[in-house]
Amino acid sequence: MRSLVALLILTIGLPLFAFSQVYTGEAPTEPQQQTQAPKEYSKGGSGAFKTKFTHFVYFMPDMTPEINYTYGPFKTGAGPKWGAMIESGAFRFFDDNFMFNGVGNIGLYSSFGFGVSIHDFNVPPNFEGLKLPFFFADLKLGPDIRLEFIDFAKVDLYGNIGVLASYGGFVGNIDQDDTFYKPTKPVIALQTGVGLNVALGRFVLGVQYTMANGGYEFDISEDPAVYPNGPDEETQQYDVNLNSLRLHIGIYTEKRRR
Repeated sequence: MRSLVALLILTIGLPLFAFSQVYTGEAPTEPQQQTQAPKEYSKGGSGAFKTKFTHFVYFMPDMTPEINYTYGPFKTGAGPKWGAMIESGAFRFFDDNFMFNGVGNIGLYSSFGFGVSIHDFNVPPNFEGLKLPFFFADLKLGPDIRLEFIDFAKVDLYGNIGVLASYGGFVGNIDQDDTFYKPTKPVIALQTGVGLNVALGRFVLGVQYTMANGGYEFDISEDPAVYPNGPDEETQQYDVNLNSLRLHIGIYTEKRRR
């Protein structure tokens, strides 16, 4: 019996002892620091981004009164000659193109613009006084649909709603007060509109059409030699159509949030 036990011990113990001498186990390894490759953005990818823009605008407000006025800056024969604006803003997107098999996207348009409209006041030819144009500023916000057929060509179709402010139209004769238009308050109006941009690389061409109506108020008097029955210092209110067609060229810059 003692011989059998000794044999079992030798049979089982020796291999275990040999294994323990050969196998030392896996050496502990330091945690591998995983490096993530920079994320590439492409159609159908992911990542919020925005396209900032600056537009140089040919601005032509309608500025036609609701009724025919005989006197003042909106009388028959008076009206805008030409105008210009500068507009800055952005198209914001919360993901890359996800519609129409990676071609289309939906985002948010916002902009601020400031401009001037040179006005023909239809004053007497011998008028030598000061004439100031009408100044405009607007703030707009609305949805945008973008189509991107190839990497450097984009089309943005957007709508907007916002606020339009206007002031100006002062006319005063330095030597006499025969012709005198003095604005008494700024115009604040609701504005809506639509626009279309076509961008090739960083350069963009576009058009906007905006709709608004404003109420101007002026203290006015007219030259009695031209208007014998003209008003002598009275306050006049004018309801004016401020719809405008805007043609612009501009620059795009894109910024992504990683």
